[in-house]
Amino acid sequence: MNILKVADCYNVYIDNSFEGFYDVLKANINENTKIFIVTDSCVHKKYEALFIEFANTLNASLCVFNHGEDNKSIDTISFIYNHLLENEADKNSVIIAIGGGVVGDMAAFAAATFMRGIKFINVPTTLVSQVDSCIGGKSGYNYRGIKNIIGCFYNPKLVYISTHFLKTLSKEHLLEGFGEIIKYGVIMDKNILDFLNNNSSGLFSFEDSIYLSIIKECLKIKAEVIAQDYNDKAFRNILNFGHTTAHAIEAESGYTIPHGIAVALGILTALKLSEKLLKLESDVYKNAIKLYTKLGLPTSYKVDNYEAFLYAIKHDKKNNDKINFVLLENLNKCRIKVEVKEDDILWALKNSITMEVFNK
Repeated sequence: MNILKVADCYNVYIDNSFEGFYDVLKANINENTKIFIVTDSCVHKKYEALFIEFANTLNASLCVFNHGEDNKSIDTISFIYNHLLENEADKNSVIIAIGGGVVGDMAAFAAATFMRGIKFINVPTTLVSQVDSCIGGKSGYNYRGIKNIIGCFYNPKLVYISTHFLKTLSKEHLLEGFGEIIKYGVIMDKNILDFLNNNSSGLFSFEDSIYLSIIKECLKIKAEVIAQDYNDKAFRNILNFGHTTAHAIEAESGYTIPHGIAVALGILTALKLSEKLLKLESDVYKNAIKLYTKLGLPTSYKVDNYEAFLYAIKHDKKNNDKINFVLLENLNKCRIKVEVKEDDILWALKNSITMEVFNK
């Protein structure tokens, strides 16, 4: 088992099985603590036997909300609050989130705000949540069509990652994690890109050592970034590389495009913007396309309504009266808060992800 310390606040336990979870839990919470497991309907169905085991072994109460980005809302937060109240949660209770990024965000926000804060443990089950969203303290929900506009920073008591969950995922679901993984390779450590290129055959035959290495390296980078800028005022903005366009893709598609795939597409647009505005070498984009093709990631997206798409970008929570992007000067050298004009965005879109569609 690998243990990563995040900003001297909490530990991330990374293992290829789930066998160590009970020992970790026992070492971190009191014996008589009331435990509340929060998950969504999709995760619950996939791992139903595991949830039955949890309920029996931990004497835990199970709260299951409906799956999907549409349910990342105040209504679902209220649903969790009601479950906690009806089952007599107290100040010493702990919420264990088991699921992907939406489950983690919602459970963390409920824990942060219920009784002004109760303990929270994160057990991410998707690749995108294991390599990225499970640490960093961000929690929240969507409001009036704006992604994560309501939220707060709240650290978990611990994070337990088991790559065993990844073995149950389809190739399509695994691919959703590679947008964030590639992001880390682009912004901080090009060795990750080399690793993906050299180990592409083992990614979908599922070799434990490959995923253990990828998860550890991505979380190590993120931990280093948030240690310098926990509240996301400046330097931590680099973690949003590709995300401004990604959030617009998610919104414009009605959240039919998963977050990780949207990030992968957003990265391509950000690279083209970087070429235009910061003179990034064109080989960076070309090599990204080759890697995407090798992994099976999409490289195009059809924007149905450019006006609505730009509206979503302008109303991304990182923007105010100006449109700001995180861009690249060189591979592994970012510049944050680069002011971008609408015409530049349209040019970048039509020379990257919408080029194929636009030229038809």
